[in-house]
Amino acid sequence: AHGQESGCRTTHCNLEVLQESTLVFLATKPHILPGVLQEIRPAVGPHHIVVSMAAGVTLQTLQRLLPAGTKVLRLMANLPCVVQAGAMVFSRGSGAGDEEAALLKSLLSSCGLCEEVPESYINIHTGLSGSGVAYVYLFAEALAEGAVKMGMPSGLASRIAAQTLL
Repeated sequence: AHGQESGCRTTHCNLEVLQESTLVFLATKPHILPGVLQEIRPAVGPHHIVVSMAAGVTLQTLQRLLPAGTKVLRLMANLPCVVQAGAMVFSRGSGAGDEEAALLKSLLSSCGLCEEVPESYINIHTGLSGSGVAYVYLFAEALAEGAVKMGMPSGLASRIAAQTLL
């Protein structure tokens, strides 16, 4: 409903998305992706750019499940993208060239940092940017606890520690 209120066209039909789009983002759970790829495969043409955000699904797998020569990119983003402070990395498959990489980077730069990397870095990025937030939280908590031990009220210490890390 929110998409329609914003002027976006919505559908529950994956094939309709392919018919109406050039750039297609696949943001599914990894175990669901093969079924989606099987469904859309007949509709994928040489003009399509397919971007997968499914964790752990390699470019090799994507290229095997899509028509030969499909322009495929693999992307991993993190939650801070929703407030334009994210960190994203992507790799391109053999069918994707400089033009597709530049388009993806241009579109996503408004969501935060976006870097092209070797595919082997994508899993590293997942641990770094996904789990990294938890370590920052632990550090903020330790800062606040130190201030509390020195006599500062807990709420104030937590707010100052959080602001310090921004």
